[in-house]
Amino acid sequence: MRQPKFKFIIILLLALTLCTAPASAGSANRAVPATVNPGQEFQVTVTVDEYGAAGQVLEKLPAGFTFVKSSLPERAVTVNGDKVSFLLMGEKSFTYTLKAPASTGTYKFTGILRDINKAEFAITPADSSITVIQPPSGGGGGGKSRSGGGGAGASQEPQSNVEAKELSQKTVTTGKHIKFDFPKGATCVRYVEFDAKKSLGKVTTIVEMLKGQSKLVPNLPEGSVYKNINIWVGSGGIANSNNIENAVVGFRVEKAWLEERGVDESSVALWHYNKGWNKLETEKVGEDNTYVFYDAKTSGFGCFSIVVPEKIIEPSIEEDTSSPTPENDTKPPANETRKPLGWRSIPGFESVIAIGVLGAVYLVLRRK
Repeated sequence: MRQPKFKFIIILLLALTLCTAPASAGSANRAVPATVNPGQEFQVTVTVDEYGAAGQVLEKLPAGFTFVKSSLPERAVTVNGDKVSFLLMGEKSFTYTLKAPASTGTYKFTGILRDINKAEFAITPADSSITVIQPPSGGGGGGKSRSGGGGAGASQEPQSNVEAKELSQKTVTTGKHIKFDFPKGATCVRYVEFDAKKSLGKVTTIVEMLKGQSKLVPNLPEGSVYKNINIWVGSGGIANSNNIENAVVGFRVEKAWLEERGVDESSVALWHYNKGWNKLETEKVGEDNTYVFYDAKTSGFGCFSIVVPEKIIEPSIEEDTSSPTPENDTKPPANETRKPLGWRSIPGFESVIAIGVLGAVYLVLRRK
């Protein structure tokens, strides 16, 4: 008499197993500027993946920082003191804006991603921090430029993704042609230049050559990427069309790299990201035994990629000398396995199967 009950328990356990959501391997990355000025508003970018149909990011803000807004809908954000919760429904990335405190110093961010199964994953990098520094020459706090000083370049790239960087500082005066040189050759950028429409005071430009794709962009341009670079001119977005014009980025590409890919020197182009990738007007301006030198005109600064088109290899067409086979004799090879049709991917499929199995068991037990 115990056998029907035993079968029922086995089927019930099987149904529960089918209905359990698969485990995920969630990941989250936070990108913050390396430095900001007291009282300055700045943006934090969070990139997330593998959290299921819904998830949650929980951020603990550094002491003194104030939450301002987010790119997510208002109803998806909950602020409770220094803790901010972001509800995710399929988003792969989002941003939020903070206001820095008046006190200088280095502050650390902490946070977690919670997936649909309530598993928690620490947001990387583990040493995510930001430094609040006083701007030189009275440069503008709150992210606004002043004629007295353009301030130091503020990088938003996680420093764990920076392979090399170099700084250059110049005084920007109305009507002057300004050129920031990078003579150490730490990166592939040789110089940045523009014509000043307004006096911005002493301005620092930072060039970063990255280890891989920038954490601030969702993808890369099509083609083979030589280098991903960031260029930060001043602070608070002072390098805009109201203040400068005729901006040019001078960079170099190794000849050996071009030869390995079998591409022409004239195919090299600099791309700039501004709500999407834009190919810049790029021309060769010289070369030596090791490098080819280029200039590219740009309307702004931020994230760049040096790209060449992928070389297309035409497939060889071989003549089919095999004897023809009848059209109706098209059995697949014995060792060919057919791919599953993916019914398990249909939402609720496991639940339907489980309910059906339980119903069948119930009918069997009634007949017993």
